[in-house]
This record gives sequence, structure tokens and C-alpha cells, in this order.
Amino acid sequence: MSFFDDNKNVGLALIIVGLIAIIAGILHPVLDDDKGAGVAYGIAGIIGGIILLLFGLKVRSGSNDKVAIVSGLLRAIGIATILAAIFNAIGFYLLNDSIGGAIGSLIISIIIGLIYIWIAQKIAGANKNAISKIIWVLLVVFSIILAILSLLGAISSDIVAIISGIAWFIIYLYVFIASLSSEVKSSLGV
Repeated sequence: MSFFDDNKNVGLALIIVGLIAIIAGILHPVLDDDKGAGVAYGIAGIIGGIILLLFGLKVRSGSNDKVAIVSGLLRAIGIATILAAIFNAIGFYLLNDSIGGAIGSLIISIIIGLIYIWIAQKIAGANKNAISKIIWVLLVVFSIILAILSLLGAISSDIVAIISGIAWFIIYLYVFIASLSSEVKSSLGV
């Protein structure tokens, strides 16, 4: 079994990303000049971190079901996006004093989160159609682009950015390789 076929490795990468997000969320109010916005953004980061950490623990101890892992990852990101949306909107308002911008930020984040959840359901095999094939193509293309960007993000003098970038690289490369597997392709009707 190769490194990217082992769910324990991608699970560990998700745990690392989750822990980094939690720690960053805790430190956000300390490092931010606007303490109110820092607290709001920090809570959003902690929420996302906890969701990724819990999903990583589940992946690490669960079966090596590529469809479940890829769809679960997108579902976890979607849920985290929706739950964090309100705190990000509050932070945006406190930082920019713009209720319109805060509401726009909230609506856009909720829509993005719902799109992630919808795509996760399609990957899990719900209602295969022509859109499923498009989603597969997008999944392959975006996962490799995000893997490359994560690796480029790891080129830093900041040890936390390096660790986070490498962990995200492993996650996105896993999604790319899993997307090419017969299981994920079959689930999307490709």
C-alpha cells in the first residue's frame, strides 16, 4: 500500500491541520490589533479546526474507503464554512464597520458551504448524472492545483506555515489520487 493509499496518513494530515487551526484561532485575538474582530475570527478558526480534527481522527481510525473520505472531507469543509460564517461576518463588521459587507460575507460563506455539502453528496453517489461527471473533472483539476499551491505555501521561513502547507499538500494529493481511483469514478458515474 502506497503512502497516499493509506487513510492513516491523510487522517494524520487532517489532525495536524485541525490542531494548527485551533491554535491559530486561540492566538488570533492576541495577535490582532482589533480585539473584537480577532475574537470573532479566532472562534471561526477554532470551529473549523475542531471539525477537521474530529474528521481526521475518524479517518485515521476508520476504513480505507476513498469515496467516504473524499466526500466526508468536502462535507466537513462545508459544515465548517457554514458554522464559521457568522463569526467571520461579525469579524468583518467589527473590522470594517460595514453591515452590508458583513451580510454579504455571511451569505457568500453559507452558499459556498452548501455547495461543498452538495458536491460531497454527489461524490457519495447520490443522483448520478452529467453534472456528476463535471464534478469529477473539477475535483481532479482543483485537487492537483490546490496540492501545488499548498506545496508552494510551504516554502516559508515560518515553521507553522511549512507544516500546514505540507499537511494540506498530503490532503489534496490524496484527494487527487482518490479521484482517479475506480471507486470514486464509479461513485460519480465516470
